[in-house]
Amino acid sequence: MSNTTLRPRRLLLVLALVGFLVIVASPAGAIPDGWTAVDESGDSVRDIVFPVEGEVDYIDSWLFARGGGRRHLGVDMMGEKYLPLLAARASCVTSLRHGGPGGGNSLTLTDSDGWEYHYVHVNNDTPGTDDGANVYEQAFAVDNGDCVAAGEVVAYLGDSGNAEGSGPHLHFEIQNPDGIWVNPYPSVETARTGGIGACGPIVGPEPTPHPDSGDGYWLLDGAGRVHGVGTTSHGDLDDVRADGGEASEPVAIKSTVAGAGYWILDADGRVFAFGDAGFYGDMSAAELNGPVLGLETPVDGEGYWLVAYDGGVFAFDVPFLGSMGALPLNSPVISMASTQSGAGYWLVAGDGGVFAFGDANFHGSTGALELNTTVTSMAVHPSGDGYWLYARDGGVFAFGVPFYGSIPGLGLCDQPEAVALRGSDTGLGYWVATADGQVFAFGDALDLGGTALTAGESIIDMAVRHHRPMVEGPASVE
Repeated sequence: MSNTTLRPRRLLLVLALVGFLVIVASPAGAIPDGWTAVDESGDSVRDIVFPVEGEVDYIDSWLFARGGGRRHLGVDMMGEKYLPLLAARASCVTSLRHGGPGGGNSLTLTDSDGWEYHYVHVNNDTPGTDDGANVYEQAFAVDNGDCVAAGEVVAYLGDSGNAEGSGPHLHFEIQNPDGIWVNPYPSVETARTGGIGACGPIVGPEPTPHPDSGDGYWLLDGAGRVHGVGTTSHGDLDDVRADGGEASEPVAIKSTVAGAGYWILDADGRVFAFGDAGFYGDMSAAELNGPVLGLETPVDGEGYWLVAYDGGVFAFDVPFLGSMGALPLNSPVISMASTQSGAGYWLVAGDGGVFAFGDANFHGSTGALELNTTVTSMAVHPSGDGYWLYARDGGVFAFGVPFYGSIPGLGLCDQPEAVALRGSDTGLGYWVATADGQVFAFGDALDLGGTALTAGESIIDMAVRHHRPMVEGPASVE
């Protein structure tokens, strides 16, 4: 998983003061001899990938004066040593220098249109040191003549050459096919905001949709209506009420293993079975300390557990393996998930804390992390060997399983509220459903779209229609 934080425009005090003094001493526009091949406008934009993976600081220092009558023809992106440097475009390595004065380690990429992208001060130290050992593999991920895809790692950020005294940074330059240097700052800023016309950085793996991922899904709205996407509905709480039944606010929907039905749970602990779902009991006649929030079934689909706000677990034709009902919690329990065997389960709290019972293994949690928003729930890999946690902003946290992307990495101008993440049948992807009826597909999950909602409606949960081929473990482990 990659979480990239960028902090542009933050004028570091020292750089700001230096820039001010330089500009006063040497007015812009007086380009010294030998540096006339420059686009002085400084406003052209090249559609590129942001060239650093990780947290960096940078300002627009285009044509700031440098020693020896030179001007600054790049943008300095200050960051920690060994951050990956990424190919700005699909391109080939046309120059690579391993060791040398001035810029030290550096490389140049040239794309098919003839534009050049220069990476200067590439790392020359053993990670965690300043030893100058300059091991090739710790400086570069490519060789001279290699061709790479946009966003591919080509080198690592460092302080080689004359950057030894100024701190680790990437000096990044762009030169057009006519040999004219252009200000890279507008291109870098555009890349940071997700490309031309986008609003945020686009990060994360490319989707790889596959028909084995699932046979559609159902979206449950706040009134208890079920919206089938790629499949048909088997009924909902509107039908229950029309038949004279009683149903309170819906809180969850869970599909059967065969994919021909589902259960809907309401906040009073009532369970409603549709299609091939069996009814095994519920909490409708019990006095509860708090609302019931989730329903989980074992892999064979026989019986189910209900989990309540206080961490209490209620078992119906499945084993009771423990709960958090009598224990103090930093954050309320919000969901649960079953292991492959049905002899264990995990409980998840709103701060991302994970509690394992029975044969469930603990793979990690976000309980000790400072999150932007609360965790919504958990989705378990079909093998049971890992899980994803997801937050209300659509952020995804992978534990023991691969990371396939998240909503914050899509570069959206408006971040919708995430309400559910459901894994694909293969375990090689997942869907994230949002309150406004959208569904975002990641990894091998098929993009089937969402559902149109009327005013006042919102989606609260999602269930996938399975045709699940059994898998034995994650395709790769992170």
